[in-house]
Amino acid sequence: MRDRVVVLARATFLEAMRDKVLLVVALFALGLVLFSRVLGWLSVEDELKMVQDFSLSGLAVLGLLLAMLVGAFSLAKEVERRTLYPLLSRDVTRGEFLLGKYFGLVGATWSCLAAAGGALLVWIVLWGGQPTEALFAALLGLLCESLLLVAVALFLGTLTAPAIAAIGTCGFALAARSTEALRELCADGRSPEFSTFWSLAYKLLPNTEDVNFINATTAQLPVHWSQLAMGALAMALWSTVFVGGAILLFRRREV
Repeated sequence: MRDRVVVLARATFLEAMRDKVLLVVALFALGLVLFSRVLGWLSVEDELKMVQDFSLSGLAVLGLLLAMLVGAFSLAKEVERRTLYPLLSRDVTRGEFLLGKYFGLVGATWSCLAAAGGALLVWIVLWGGQPTEALFAALLGLLCESLLLVAVALFLGTLTAPAIAAIGTCGFALAARSTEALRELCADGRSPEFSTFWSLAYKLLPNTEDVNFINATTAQLPVHWSQLAMGALAMALWSTVFVGGAILLFRRREV
């Protein structure tokens, strides 16, 4: 089983890296990193902080776009090209197929994020800055978040049409990043209905703020690596839940 999953993951990774859409998105992220210097010049505050904040926010958007494009449309492409049927007619099970897809898509997403993150580090050094511990924590947090986003996109792509799955992935990402802030905002008791709703959403939905260290980078706050480790574990567990759900749905789906 492991060998088949590895082969499928490698094939998915190579196919995703050859995708022109992926290249365009990666170049867009690189452009954001370079453009951040212009905003640094215009900023009345510390230029380097503006460069880091804008670039890391751009990488967060990159991770979401990659999950939406490669995860939500991956299964539909296999069905449309009819490359899925020869695989399933052999000894490959549907579970192995989706596991290989997931790991391959995560590898492609991580490669793009790592390349953009490396460009950011070089960019900071060239302009006289020094990469901080918080910056590395923020980059690792984005990788952890992408684990979950790709799993959600693959789950929704198994459940519904690719376009709807992409929109759903975007909505999920926004909700997972906002539940904690909205819960605290409604905690004053003025809107008990919204307070109850967001408190429930905070308990039921993953909280990607656990691996978000962008603010710590720009505000020069100390990094709690134990928080990042627990957040990464939570992202991995939630990813397992969504991939498992995708496998269950795919086993019952007629293709």
